[in-house]
Amino acid sequence: MIDRFEVFCFDFDGTIGDTEPDIRNAWLKALDKLNWTADNFDEVFRVGPPLQVTAKALFPDKSDEERELLQNTYKHFYDDCDDHVAQPYPGMIQVLQKLHALGKRVYIVTNKRGKILHKMMKRFDLLKISHGMFFPDIADKDNHIFKNNLLAMAIRSCGFSAEKVLMIGDTVLDIRAAKVNNCFSAAVTWGYSSREELLSVDPDYIFDNAEEFLS
Repeated sequence: MIDRFEVFCFDFDGTIGDTEPDIRNAWLKALDKLNWTADNFDEVFRVGPPLQVTAKALFPDKSDEERELLQNTYKHFYDDCDDHVAQPYPGMIQVLQKLHALGKRVYIVTNKRGKILHKMMKRFDLLKISHGMFFPDIADKDNHIFKNNLLAMAIRSCGFSAEKVLMIGDTVLDIRAAKVNNCFSAAVTWGYSSREELLSVDPDYIFDNAEEFLS
């Protein structure tokens, strides 16, 4: 499988790193700071969707300005935190190192914002093997660039046709982004979506552990 592709675009949250505890904690701290109650938090909260999607799902009746306040408060507690507990998933560092050693191009395509992404990539010692990182605020301070557009940017920058690109992620957003951009997709089941949910969007590949990726 690896020989078929020249470019590997990885989602971050739920694919490379288990970041859910830090993200959940930051949302809860933001709600507490604002003294807002979200009775539907456990039902709505998921790692992966853009901040504005989560904020609107939590508080559909609040104004855009109020939801922006929530997002900014969340960013403060998450982006500026110095005691993250996130860890890479078993075998994923080795996967990325192997691809790099084979001369493949490795990109990060994620809804994670640039500041915290750089912090996590440095923490996992992955900056030196990445050929590029594409995130919502890469060119838009309002974070309005979504996954399919970010993947399109990565494909344009890599110098290869879309058929040589594999998008790897743990959510339907990743698989749909690949389909929109006419490249191949791989779903990983160790992240924040069920196997059934991922199969429903028909990925080209599905992996249950990192070792399968290298087989």
